[in-house]
Amino acid sequence: MGLNLRDQSAYSTCLPLDDATTLQPDQNNGRNAITKAVIIAAGNGSRLQGYQGGRPKPLVKVGGIPLLERVIRSAKRIGVTEFVIVVGYQAGLIRKSINCRKLGVKITWVRNLDWRRPNGVSVLKAERFVDDRFYLFMSDHIFDLKILEQIKDYELGEDAGTLCVDYALNRVQNLDDATKVRIENGRMVDLGKSLTDFNAIDVGIFVCRPALFDALRQSQEMGDESLSGGIRVLAQEGRMGTYDIGESFWQDVDTIPDIKYAEKLLLRSTRSKGDGLVARLLNRRISNRISKWLLKTPITPNQISIFNVFFMAFIAWLVSFGKPLNTVVAGILFQLASIIDGCAGEVALIKLRSSKRGALVDTITDHLSYFIFIIGVTVGTFRATGDPVVFFVTGFSLVFLLIALRFGLMYIRRKGSGSLRDLDRDIAALNHARQTRWYLKFFGHVHHLGRRDVFSFGALLIMLWGNISVFYWGLMGAVNLMSSGISISAASMLSRRARLSFVSPFKAAYRQFMRTFVAPKVELGAELQPQKEIAD
Repeated sequence: MGLNLRDQSAYSTCLPLDDATTLQPDQNNGRNAITKAVIIAAGNGSRLQGYQGGRPKPLVKVGGIPLLERVIRSAKRIGVTEFVIVVGYQAGLIRKSINCRKLGVKITWVRNLDWRRPNGVSVLKAERFVDDRFYLFMSDHIFDLKILEQIKDYELGEDAGTLCVDYALNRVQNLDDATKVRIENGRMVDLGKSLTDFNAIDVGIFVCRPALFDALRQSQEMGDESLSGGIRVLAQEGRMGTYDIGESFWQDVDTIPDIKYAEKLLLRSTRSKGDGLVARLLNRRISNRISKWLLKTPITPNQISIFNVFFMAFIAWLVSFGKPLNTVVAGILFQLASIIDGCAGEVALIKLRSSKRGALVDTITDHLSYFIFIIGVTVGTFRATGDPVVFFVTGFSLVFLLIALRFGLMYIRRKGSGSLRDLDRDIAALNHARQTRWYLKFFGHVHHLGRRDVFSFGALLIMLWGNISVFYWGLMGAVNLMSSGISISAASMLSRRARLSFVSPFKAAYRQFMRTFVAPKVELGAELQPQKEIAD
């Protein structure tokens, strides 16, 4: 249905290509999960007019994607499948620019011809499309996904709504323009931009019941058409709760400096506590700068990963000559390849393009790069030493690595993941105080040495000597240690998940190997099931 410009409540609905399968709530959500969200995108954003070619504010790109699309993708992560988006200024352009089929969600576009009036009017336009609890977002806010993960199971109780708030006033970019909130004993008492007595800031994320619409009408009767007016009515009735976002970040985007600060926050969010020492002190500092440029291009994370494979092939060709200068240059480029690999993950996180498929592509390209590099180093070592033994050692090491990767893939498939990084985190978790198996504790302790940032930096330090032979034997030792750790740790975790003996995954892998070459392929999953006795 098209938009009727003469009808102030005009609307149209856009469905994904396959609404029978796409509009399924996240299986990780509870039975009573909220699956609908209202997004206010009606204003003209006067302070950003003329920026990025005159785009309407909801379409202004921050971190490589439009603000409105970022909100949709973020909410979809927690199981929201239906969106009611209220538009006003340049409504047609906004509607054409957001592809619901590509995003895999249902969107009901609601036209508000009174978009110049306060935002409470736009919220009321969505009333007829909401009949249960819903999220309410502002289209011009960016926020940490952790906030949504925390509130997706939040219970309203008797409240009509809950507002996410930030108590860290010192980190608010523009405190004068922010909506202030006064909270007592976890309950909202008052809010507004002109408050002088306040202890928190409105983050712009709400969990609401339809009772909000009655409060908005009551506020309008008193002369206040803003959303804050309706929220204030609920607060005065004791029906408005708050949720502290803690250390999570957010930013209201109203000006060009706000955009720059928001992108800084997004880049900073790619740094995690799980980053190794090399990643924190070196790799992230460089990769964030590269990613900042990449975010302004249409380059995708998968394209970055594929490019890195070809880059690693060039490095392997360079080191294959076996000469000292080639080895030194290859070591520097190998470290750069590790940094570029980090860019793929950063772009995926910031553009909200992370997926199981992307994780699988990243895993495949990472290990394909390693294989190519190892072959290049082997050829270079042979050319430098003339010793053919290196080919036998490399052959054994690569077969062992393939077996280890097979165990790793078995584990992440059983876990429902697509990335070996999940396996890496789980191996690290094996090193805990109650761990009784010394070998699991050992591999859990040294696992970080096999991480790409540490591994590539260690390779750089050795290759700077220019001695390809020394590096080769160190590389083979590291590869076989890593393969042992992956095989043993993954087999142990597999046996624990399937409640089998420790050797069962090894037997299953052996049977799969034999059947691959001497019999038709069978599903490995069946091999991991506990055996049942069949009575005669």
